[in-house]
Formats: sequence, structure tokens, C-alpha cells
Amino acid sequence: MIQISPFHPEIDAIWHAVASSGARSVAVVAAEFGEGTTLIAGALARRAGLSMMADKPDDGRAQASSLLVDLNLARPGVARILGLRPLPGEIVRLDALGLAVLADVGIAGAEGWRERSHLRARLDAWKSDWGMVVLDTAPLLSGDADIIPGAAAAAAADATIFVTLAGRTPANRVREARAKLAAVGANVIGAVLNDRDNPSLLAELDRETWRFSSLFPRQMANLRARLHRIPALKARI
Repeated sequence: MIQISPFHPEIDAIWHAVASSGARSVAVVAAEFGEGTTLIAGALARRAGLSMMADKPDDGRAQASSLLVDLNLARPGVARILGLRPLPGEIVRLDALGLAVLADVGIAGAEGWRERSHLRARLDAWKSDWGMVVLDTAPLLSGDADIIPGAAAAAAADATIFVTLAGRTPANRVREARAKLAAVGANVIGAVLNDRDNPSLLAELDRETWRFSSLFPRQMANLRARLHRIPALKARI
């Protein structure tokens, strides 16, 4: 089960951008499959829930404050990363995390979910019960006719976060996806460059030291040791 810490610096920055915008619903979108929307959406929803729990009076009882909704019917991933086996339409509460999860909206009712008005009505209903609603969406450029369009979810949400996988998604596909968001009037408040498949700065510097190891073995060994003691060089976006 792969997850990102809700207190990772990048997730913290995304959460503060959402909170400062005043949005109470946010769609996490990407151009194509596999760019990391599920991991970002999950971590953001947990961050929102934990933050709102901390702001509530301490009565000794944890209570879910954010709702994570999986609208990616083609490749749903929320249940998998959280280890859940929900029934269609079932909202699972994870109160200790400040989180509730709707991981299966039910394929039978998917046709209605494709309408922006239906999505907005559902979001309004959820926002009456939860402090924050985070939507994990299908890719903006997916040609699958049986899914809930990511653009429709972005248009219905108060705010949108756009995720791109560095080194894989072509620039023209990113531009096409951003054009779709602009066409539906999505309120894009931030973008995430997912560096999952690229080496960290530390790995790059470490690799460079080996080029000179034959000439300066002791110096390069000392330099590598010093580089590995700098936490900032290990950060990934």
C-alpha cells in the first residue's frame, strides 16, 4: 500500500494553497493515466481532515472532517491504497485520520454523474456534511466513454489541482489538458510536477562524483558522505 505522508512538504504546500483559496471542494486532475492523482488526492484529503480536526475543540472524540471521493471509474485506486473493500455508494469513515471515503460511487449510476449539474448538486450535499471534499478524477484526455469526465469534475469543484508526471507526459498533451480545463472554466489554483520517475538531486550529484573517483578516490568518497548528510538533497516533488 503506497501512500504519501499528509505532512510531506509538498502536500503541506498544496493544502495551504487550497485552504487560502477558500475552496471547500477540490478536484485533482491529470492529462493521462498513471500521473499520480490518487496519491496526491489521498494525501491532500488526509491533510485536510487532520488539520480541521486540530482546529476543533478537543472533546476526546475523533471525527472525520474531509471526504475523499474516487470518480475514476476506469481505474479506481482509492480503495486499493487505503486497503478498503467498500460497497457501491458506501461512505467508509476513518475517524482517526479525520477522513471519510467514498471509493465506489456505483457504476450503475455513472450516467448521471457525467452531468456537471449533478456533480455540483452532489458536492453541495457533501459540503453540508464535510469540511472539505477531495475528488480523485479520471484523466482529462481519456477517450473512455464510460467514465465520469475529469473536466466535468473540475468544472463542478471549487478548485482544481493539476498533476503532471515529469519526464513522461509530452508538453502538447499538457497543453491540451490545460485547454480543456480552461474551456470548462475550472478554477486551477495549483500544479504538481510529480518527479516519481526522475532521480533526486542527491542521486544525480552522487552519480557525478563517481566520474572523478579514479582521480580523487578519497576526496570523492568524503564528498559523497557529506552529500548524503544533507536532507534537502533527498527531497522529491
